[in-house]
Amino acid sequence: MDAIEQTGSVYALAVAMAKSLPPEDLTRAALAFTQLGTTLSVLAALQRLDQNTAAGDAAAADLSAL
Repeated sequence: MDAIEQTGSVYALAVAMAKSLPPEDLTRAALAFTQLGTTLSVLAALQRLDQNTAAGDAAAADLSAL
């Protein structure tokens, strides 16, 4: 799946949720997905740092590529 297909799929899911959930539930879902995305980003960054450090990469602390 390329980036455009992925974006379209996410948009379609968001529209379906917006049509079927009451506003309070939609807000709760948005907050939960935001927290999930943030947590996954942090975990991915930590894994990358661990991999780079284990490989002896001198620039392991450089997070600019994330």
